Amino acid sequence: MKRKALIAVVGVFLLGLVGGAFLGHLHSVGHLWGRPWHHFRDGGEHRGGARQGSSGRYIRMLQRELDLSERQMAEIGPLLSQTRRELYQDRIRCLEEADRILFEFHGKIRPALDEAQARKLERRTDNFRERRSKRRDRMIARLESLRDGN
Repeated sequence: MKRKALIAVVGVFLLGLVGGAFLGHLHSVGHLWGRPWHHFRDGGEHRGGARQGSSGRYIRMLQRELDLSERQMAEIGPLLSQTRRELYQDRIRCLEEADRILFEFHGKIRPALDEAQARKLERRTDNFRERRSKRRDRMIARLESLRDGN
């Protein structure tokens, strides 16, 4: 009986291992969840795909699903561009506010830390600032490209 239970446990483990490897392969290749995946129903691009020209893809999706006329498409295009600019501006503001709150928190907890902990916190804060700065710079560059009409 113990032998059968052991074989069952090992079998389930191996099935999970093979299944996980298979799903991991599908994910890394992009056949199911990766960025180049196309939707099952309409063949449209996955929203995690390339960001360049995403407003054009969105307008085409709206045209197809809502059966928009050329006049309607011409009307909607500038509105979508303005909306995208506003969303980027809001994202940038939200990042800045979140950063302010986190840095304020770090300042409040610093007195409770010993010197080694304070140094670790400072390194973590510096790394965080650097990553956030790069992210903010990318968002600002994208916002500027939207203003230029791209």
